Amino acid sequence: MTTRSEILREAVKDLHKNETFERALGRVLRRHGRDYQDYLALIDRVRRRAKKDDIDILVAAKREASEG
Repeated sequence: MTTRSEILREAVKDLHKNETFERALGRVLRRHGRDYQDYLALIDRVRRRAKKDDIDILVAAKREASEG
């Protein structure tokens, strides 16, 4: 099974022009057979990180991915 970090990295890399990170994350999760609960857990983690560090959601996703 694909790890959380791998999914976040793939979502950041697979981000289309003028697309939100949330949409890219959903697409990557579906590609890996994950469900909406997985999406909620990951996006909540990234959003909390963004708020805590006062950074953009994309930067937060990159940091979460790098920390494993």
